[in-house]
Amino acid sequence: MAAAPGDEGGGPPRDSEWPGFFITFEGVDGAGKSTQVAALAGALRSDGHDVLTVREPGETVLGELIRVLLLRPAPAPLDPWAEALLFVAARAQLLAETVLPALMRGTVVIADRFVDSTLAYQGGGRGLDRRSLLALHRAACGDVWPDLTVLLDLPPGAADRRRRDSQLPLDRMELSPEAFHAAVHRTFRELAEADPQRIVVVDGQRPAVVVSQRVYAVAAERLAEVGGLSSRPSA
Repeated sequence: MAAAPGDEGGGPPRDSEWPGFFITFEGVDGAGKSTQVAALAGALRSDGHDVLTVREPGETVLGELIRVLLLRPAPAPLDPWAEALLFVAARAQLLAETVLPALMRGTVVIADRFVDSTLAYQGGGRGLDRRSLLALHRAACGDVWPDLTVLLDLPPGAADRRRRDSQLPLDRMELSPEAFHAAVHRTFRELAEADPQRIVVVDGQRPAVVVSQRVYAVAAERLAEVGGLSSRPSA
Protein backbone atom coordinates (compact mmCIF):
# COMPACT_ATOMS: atom_id res chain seq x y z
CA MET A 1 0.00 0.00 0.00
CA ALA A 2 1.47 3.34 -1.00
CA ALA A 3 0.74 6.74 0.44
CA ALA A 4 -2.28 7.18 2.62
CA PRO A 5 -3.53 10.59 1.53
CA GLY A 6 -3.76 13.70 3.60
CA ASP A 7 -6.90 15.79 3.79
CA GLU A 8 -6.69 16.77 0.12
CA GLY A 9 -5.48 13.47 -1.29
CA GLY A 10 -1.69 13.77 -1.03
CA GLY A 11 0.82 12.33 1.39
CA PRO A 12 4.26 10.78 1.81
CA PRO A 13 4.81 7.20 0.66
CA ARG A 14 5.08 4.26 3.04
CA ASP A 15 5.83 0.58 2.61
CA SER A 16 3.19 -1.72 1.15
CA GLU A 17 1.33 -4.01 3.53
CA TRP A 18 0.79 -6.74 0.91
CA PRO A 19 3.12 -8.77 -1.31
CA GLY A 20 1.27 -7.75 -4.49
CA PHE A 21 1.24 -4.43 -6.32
CA PHE A 22 -1.82 -2.20 -6.78
CA ILE A 23 -2.03 -0.01 -9.91
CA THR A 24 -4.97 2.25 -10.68
CA PHE A 25 -5.88 4.19 -13.80
CA GLU A 26 -7.69 7.51 -13.55
CA GLY A 27 -8.92 10.20 -15.91
CA VAL A 28 -12.03 11.72 -17.38
CA ASP A 29 -14.47 9.60 -19.36
CA GLY A 30 -13.01 9.03 -22.81
CA ALA A 31 -9.37 9.23 -21.70
CA GLY A 32 -8.65 5.66 -22.82
CA LYS A 33 -8.38 3.92 -19.46
CA SER A 34 -9.88 0.58 -20.51
CA THR A 35 -7.54 0.41 -23.52
CA GLN A 36 -4.48 1.12 -21.39
CA VAL A 37 -5.53 -1.25 -18.60
CA ALA A 38 -5.71 -4.08 -21.12
CA ALA A 39 -2.40 -3.11 -22.75
CA LEU A 40 -0.51 -2.93 -19.45
CA ALA A 41 -2.02 -6.18 -18.21
CA GLY A 42 -0.91 -7.95 -21.38
CA ALA A 43 2.60 -6.56 -21.16
CA LEU A 44 3.03 -7.49 -17.50
CA ARG A 45 1.69 -10.99 -18.11
CA SER A 46 4.27 -11.36 -20.87
CA ASP A 47 6.89 -10.45 -18.27
CA GLY A 48 5.67 -13.34 -16.13
CA HIS A 49 3.52 -11.50 -13.60
CA ASP A 50 0.22 -12.77 -12.28
CA VAL A 51 -2.18 -9.92 -13.18
CA LEU A 52 -5.81 -9.23 -12.29
CA THR A 53 -7.81 -6.40 -13.88
CA VAL A 54 -10.94 -4.88 -12.34
CA ARG A 55 -13.17 -1.89 -12.98
CA GLU A 56 -15.21 0.39 -10.75
CA PRO A 57 -18.03 0.09 -10.10
CA GLY A 58 -18.54 -3.56 -10.87
CA GLU A 59 -16.89 -7.01 -10.90
CA THR A 60 -18.96 -8.34 -7.96
CA VAL A 61 -22.68 -9.14 -7.95
CA LEU A 62 -23.33 -6.12 -5.72
CA GLY A 63 -21.00 -3.93 -7.75
CA GLU A 64 -22.72 -4.73 -11.05
CA LEU A 65 -26.14 -3.93 -9.57
CA ILE A 66 -24.79 -0.61 -8.28
CA ARG A 67 -23.20 0.08 -11.66
CA VAL A 68 -26.61 -0.09 -13.32
CA LEU A 69 -28.09 2.28 -10.73
CA LEU A 70 -25.25 4.77 -11.10
CA LEU A 71 -24.69 4.83 -14.84
CA ARG A 72 -28.12 4.27 -16.36
CA PRO A 73 -29.76 7.61 -17.28
CA ALA A 74 -32.44 8.27 -14.64
CA PRO A 75 -35.63 10.35 -14.79
CA ALA A 76 -34.77 12.12 -11.53
CA PRO A 77 -31.39 13.53 -10.36
CA LEU A 78 -29.42 11.37 -7.95
CA ASP A 79 -28.46 13.11 -4.71
CA PRO A 80 -24.66 13.69 -4.71
CA TRP A 81 -24.15 12.00 -1.36
CA ALA A 82 -26.32 9.06 -2.38
CA GLU A 83 -24.13 8.77 -5.48
CA ALA A 84 -20.94 8.85 -3.41
CA LEU A 85 -22.25 6.26 -0.97
CA LEU A 86 -23.14 3.89 -3.80
CA PHE A 87 -19.69 4.17 -5.38
CA VAL A 88 -17.99 3.52 -2.03
CA ALA A 89 -20.29 0.57 -1.28
CA ALA A 90 -19.31 -1.03 -4.59
CA ARG A 91 -15.63 -0.37 -3.82
CA ALA A 92 -15.81 -1.88 -0.33
CA GLN A 93 -17.28 -5.10 -1.74
CA LEU A 94 -14.74 -5.23 -4.57
CA LEU A 95 -11.84 -4.80 -2.15
CA ALA A 96 -13.09 -7.42 0.28
CA GLU A 97 -14.12 -9.98 -2.32
CA THR A 98 -11.49 -9.59 -5.03
CA VAL A 99 -8.75 -6.97 -4.76
CA LEU A 100 -7.30 -7.54 -1.28
CA PRO A 101 -7.22 -11.36 -1.57
CA ALA A 102 -5.38 -11.00 -4.89
CA LEU A 103 -2.86 -8.54 -3.45
CA MET A 104 -2.21 -10.86 -0.53
CA ARG A 105 -1.42 -13.63 -3.04
CA GLY A 106 1.23 -11.43 -4.66
CA THR A 107 -0.83 -10.50 -7.72
CA VAL A 108 -0.48 -7.26 -9.67
CA VAL A 109 -3.97 -5.76 -9.53
CA ILE A 110 -4.84 -3.12 -12.14
CA ALA A 111 -8.03 -1.15 -11.50
CA ASP A 112 -9.96 1.07 -13.88
CA ARG A 113 -10.79 3.81 -11.32
CA PHE A 114 -10.46 3.93 -7.54
CA VAL A 115 -10.82 6.52 -4.79
CA ASP A 116 -9.31 9.37 -6.85
CA SER A 117 -12.38 9.17 -9.07
CA THR A 118 -14.58 9.73 -6.02
CA LEU A 119 -12.55 12.80 -5.10
CA ALA A 120 -12.67 14.12 -8.67
CA TYR A 121 -16.25 13.29 -9.65
CA GLN A 122 -18.13 13.64 -6.38
CA GLY A 123 -15.67 16.14 -4.88
CA GLY A 124 -14.79 18.28 -7.88
CA GLY A 125 -17.79 17.62 -10.09
CA ARG A 126 -20.56 17.47 -7.49
CA GLY A 127 -18.96 19.87 -5.03
CA LEU A 128 -18.82 17.54 -2.02
CA ASP A 129 -16.18 18.11 0.64
CA ARG A 130 -13.03 16.09 -0.12
CA ARG A 131 -12.19 15.53 3.54
CA SER A 132 -15.61 14.02 4.10
CA LEU A 133 -15.24 11.82 1.02
CA LEU A 134 -11.85 10.56 2.25
CA ALA A 135 -13.37 9.85 5.66
CA LEU A 136 -16.15 7.89 3.95
CA HIS A 137 -13.61 5.88 1.94
CA ARG A 138 -11.56 5.10 5.05
CA ALA A 139 -14.65 4.09 7.04
CA ALA A 140 -15.78 1.65 4.35
CA CYS A 141 -12.49 0.49 2.85
CA GLY A 142 -9.83 1.08 5.48
CA ASP A 143 -6.66 2.96 4.57
CA VAL A 144 -6.22 1.17 1.24
CA TRP A 145 -4.33 3.24 -1.32
CA PRO A 146 -2.69 2.33 -4.64
CA ASP A 147 1.03 1.74 -5.03
CA LEU A 148 0.90 3.54 -8.40
CA THR A 149 -1.77 5.63 -10.09
CA VAL A 150 -1.63 6.50 -13.80
CA LEU A 151 -3.60 9.63 -14.65
CA LEU A 152 -4.40 9.74 -18.36
CA ASP A 153 -4.67 13.48 -18.86
CA LEU A 154 -7.12 14.50 -21.57
CA PRO A 155 -8.71 17.98 -21.77
CA PRO A 156 -12.52 17.91 -21.44
CA GLY A 157 -13.09 19.10 -25.02
CA ALA A 158 -10.96 16.33 -26.49
CA ALA A 159 -12.60 13.78 -24.22
CA ASP A 160 -16.06 14.91 -25.30
CA ARG A 161 -15.11 14.50 -28.96
CA ARG A 162 -13.81 11.00 -28.31
CA ARG A 163 -16.98 9.97 -26.50
CA ARG A 164 -19.21 11.24 -29.27
CA ASP A 165 -17.03 9.84 -32.06
CA SER A 166 -17.26 6.39 -30.47
CA GLN A 167 -21.00 6.36 -31.27
CA LEU A 168 -21.60 4.37 -28.08
CA PRO A 169 -24.56 5.29 -25.86
CA LEU A 170 -23.54 7.84 -23.22
CA ASP A 171 -24.10 6.91 -19.58
CA ARG A 172 -25.46 9.18 -16.86
CA MET A 173 -22.04 10.52 -15.86
CA GLU A 174 -21.00 11.14 -19.47
CA LEU A 175 -24.21 13.10 -20.06
CA SER A 176 -23.30 15.59 -17.31
CA PRO A 177 -22.79 19.22 -18.43
CA GLU A 178 -19.49 20.61 -19.70
CA ALA A 179 -18.81 22.48 -16.45
CA PHE A 180 -19.00 19.20 -14.53
CA HIS A 181 -16.39 17.52 -16.73
CA ALA A 182 -14.14 20.59 -16.54
CA ALA A 183 -14.27 20.48 -12.73
CA VAL A 184 -13.50 16.76 -12.72
CA HIS A 185 -10.47 17.28 -14.98
CA ARG A 186 -9.22 20.16 -12.84
CA THR A 187 -9.55 18.11 -9.66
CA PHE A 188 -7.61 15.19 -11.12
CA ARG A 189 -4.77 17.59 -11.91
CA GLU A 190 -4.88 18.99 -8.37
CA LEU A 191 -4.68 15.48 -6.92
CA ALA A 192 -1.67 14.70 -9.11
CA GLU A 193 0.09 17.88 -8.02
CA ALA A 194 -0.56 17.01 -4.37
CA ASP A 195 0.80 13.46 -4.66
CA PRO A 196 3.40 13.35 -7.48
CA GLN A 197 5.17 10.24 -6.16
CA ARG A 198 2.06 8.10 -6.45
CA ILE A 199 0.24 9.74 -9.37
CA VAL A 200 2.06 9.77 -12.71
CA VAL A 201 0.48 12.01 -15.35
CA VAL A 202 0.55 10.67 -18.91
CA ASP A 203 -0.56 12.72 -21.92
CA GLY A 204 -3.77 11.05 -23.05
CA GLN A 205 -3.78 12.93 -26.36
CA ARG A 206 -0.83 10.95 -27.71
CA PRO A 207 -1.42 7.87 -29.92
CA ALA A 208 -2.54 4.86 -27.90
CA VAL A 209 0.64 2.90 -28.64
CA VAL A 210 2.81 5.78 -27.39
CA VAL A 211 0.72 6.04 -24.23
CA SER A 212 1.05 2.28 -23.69
CA GLN A 213 4.83 2.46 -23.99
CA ARG A 214 5.03 5.27 -21.44
CA VAL A 215 2.68 3.52 -19.01
CA TYR A 216 4.59 0.26 -19.25
CA ALA A 217 7.91 2.02 -18.66
CA VAL A 218 6.56 3.64 -15.48
CA ALA A 219 4.99 0.44 -14.18
CA ALA A 220 8.07 -1.68 -14.93
CA GLU A 221 10.29 0.82 -13.11
CA ARG A 222 8.06 0.83 -10.03
CA LEU A 223 7.84 -2.95 -9.98
CA ALA A 224 11.62 -3.17 -10.22
CA GLU A 225 11.89 -0.87 -7.20
CA VAL A 226 9.96 -3.39 -5.09
CA GLY A 227 11.95 -6.34 -6.36
CA GLY A 228 9.78 -7.29 -9.31
CA LEU A 229 7.35 -9.25 -7.10
CA SER A 230 6.96 -12.96 -7.73
CA SER A 231 7.36 -13.19 -11.50
CA ARG A 232 6.88 -16.72 -12.77
CA PRO A 233 10.08 -18.27 -14.16
CA SER A 234 10.36 -18.52 -17.91
CA ALA A 235 9.65 -21.90 -19.48
